[in-house]
Amino acid sequence: MPYKLKLQNEAVLDMQQAFEWYEEQRPGLGTSFLDEVETCFQKLIQSPELFGYINKWLRRMKVNGFPYVVIYEIENDFIFVTSVFHTSKAPKH
Repeated sequence: MPYKLKLQNEAVLDMQQAFEWYEEQRPGLGTSFLDEVETCFQKLIQSPELFGYINKWLRRMKVNGFPYVVIYEIENDFIFVTSVFHTSKAPKH
């Protein structure tokens, strides 16, 4: 059963900031970042249980090719993405 994905405001802000930073580094790199995040979202919709826990409720999935992880929670048939953050930063959870 495919899940429904819900992005929390913090996750959207994380993605916007990362996109802008990568675009400043090299035009098109921000778009590549967002494409990889979207690939993560598609995988999560199909099989969110495949990825490991970071605590009792939250799980993480690495973004391919970038030092970011998608943090999410599964609740019934919803996946709540709480953040998309750089792995060298301290988690906000």
